[in-house]
Amino acid sequence: MRVLLSLPSLDVPKFKGLAKVSLKLVEGLKDKVDLKVYEAYKEGKSYFKNLTITPLTQLKTKADIYHAVTPENGTFTPFFRKNTVVTIHDFIPYTQDIKFKDFALAYTTFMWGLAIKKSKVIIANSSLTAKQIKNIFKRDSIVINPGVDEKFKKMNIKKDKITLGFFANFSFRKRVNVAIEVFKILKKKVDCKLIIAGGELQTIYQKQFNVKKLTKGLKDVEILGYVPEDKVVELYNSFDFFLFPSKIEGFGIPILEAQACGIPTFILSDALIPDEVKAKAIVCDSAEDMANKILELINDKYSYRRISEEGIKYAKKFTWENFIEKHIQIYESLLWLEKRYFNIT
Repeated sequence: MRVLLSLPSLDVPKFKGLAKVSLKLVEGLKDKVDLKVYEAYKEGKSYFKNLTITPLTQLKTKADIYHAVTPENGTFTPFFRKNTVVTIHDFIPYTQDIKFKDFALAYTTFMWGLAIKKSKVIIANSSLTAKQIKNIFKRDSIVINPGVDEKFKKMNIKKDKITLGFFANFSFRKRVNVAIEVFKILKKKVDCKLIIAGGELQTIYQKQFNVKKLTKGLKDVEILGYVPEDKVVELYNSFDFFLFPSKIEGFGIPILEAQACGIPTFILSDALIPDEVKAKAIVCDSAEDMANKILELINDKYSYRRISEEGIKYAKKFTWENFIEKHIQIYESLLWLEKRYFNIT
């Protein structure tokens, strides 16, 4: 089985979660299928060139399956190939107050729509994304959740004081300002520190916070910015509590990664996060509510340990092996249907 995987980039530092999921897909498929990978945003290629180069590359490549890891990578593919698959990760342009929103919505509706409406199979990374695909484009999709690396485990790291952690980019969507507010409230009641990690998001349309300005004058705040992949497990384990006040997530893998490390994770009740991801997260109504619930766990070691153990157990349900196997099943199903329809033996 020959598969062409078209994706934005495998550069994890630059493209973060999307690149990480793409890399896992490539690593999982390369020994199981005849795989060809096309990276749209390799060095020397511009976005506008990719609008023409990507479909031409797909057209010239003889493959049994054409899988676009994002809808932009599959905009024109459905017009000249039968066995086409497209993955949708989120609908941020439809749900957020972003720069150039009217343009972003028009672009998304047109460009994404070409791939979503014409592809044979649509993969959604979560139940939430699947619902949004159905509501916006009236198509059914197959949900395939990303996995959690086995490296995410509990470590014994000595801390000098209670540590709150925030690990995400500094865009308005991630609401690092809420994490800072929680710290300010809790700091008045207990001796604690805040670690802020993640760094700025390389984008032109998502507004971003100035973290240094927000934390000016505050003591016990450490700003790390970008954290290399080989240091992420240690980072999670340096937290006692993980604050994840994001407004919306297509999936929200940091929640499960933190829980795999035994770290109680806190989200906000107004956030759009898939049910399967937030199942073991602690839901809070406000920054003050989050601070109060953290304080309760500081004083209740039994509940802290119970939540930690439940999170570890639950995160183990999300595996990359299952992620890869479901993709292969979709590819094989498309080939079976093709052979049956054309009576190919």
